[in-house]
Amino acid sequence: MSGAVTLHIDTLALPGLTEAEAARAARAFEAELTALLERDGLPPGIRPQDLERIDLGQLPAGHGSPEAMGRELARALMRRLA
Repeated sequence: MSGAVTLHIDTLALPGLTEAEAARAARAFEAELTALLERDGLPPGIRPQDLERIDLGQLPAGHGSPEAMGRELARALMRRLA
């Protein structure tokens, strides 16, 4: 079964990045999350309240480019929801 998912991210905290780097990371996060949701959908049983606030923790040092950081954060979100 396929359905539309609408997601609003109020705050994506990316300390240590410049405004431009944070924007690049956010774009990569959105693109990767969109691709993952289109491919896999939301895990079964996810409720709206499960999505109100999600702490993805910290990326390990040496995460690479802002784009790599954004992609990894999207993957971390999907792992957290599973």
